[in-house]
Amino acid sequence: MKKYIFLLCLIPFLFSCTEDESVDITVMPEETTIGADTFGCLVDSWLYVGGRYSLLTQPSINFDYISYNKTMQVNVWVKADMAISFCLDNPEENKEIPYTQFTWGDEALSDGKVFITRFDSTAQIISGRFEGERVTFGRFDVHYSK
Repeated sequence: MKKYIFLLCLIPFLFSCTEDESVDITVMPEETTIGADTFGCLVDSWLYVGGRYSLLTQPSINFDYISYNKTMQVNVWVKADMAISFCLDNPEENKEIPYTQFTWGDEALSDGKVFITRFDSTAQIISGRFEGERVTFGRFDVHYSK
């Protein structure tokens, strides 16, 4: 019985969030194209920055490229209990493409557009600027995984 109580007590720690104090969430990250692993945007004029909050089992900023259908799935923890997620279809460098399936926490927001400033499949870097109806002045510069 003690074994089960101990295991139940461990569960919150396995799924809890950690906080990286080196990321300043009061400032929009610089616009770069070097794979700086930065993400920031304004939602309803409030700044949300990735890179500070993460689950123990995965990083705070996740860009996953699915090559068979040429989509990029994005998931960024911007608070200890909230993530921004969206999908990029067929990202290409120096092209404007739509972002779809945008969620901000539990709320679905309307689609918007992304201008890809760098898409380097060798270095696995994607950078760009994005905006939509309630999402303004967004940018990212990250390494992605395949």
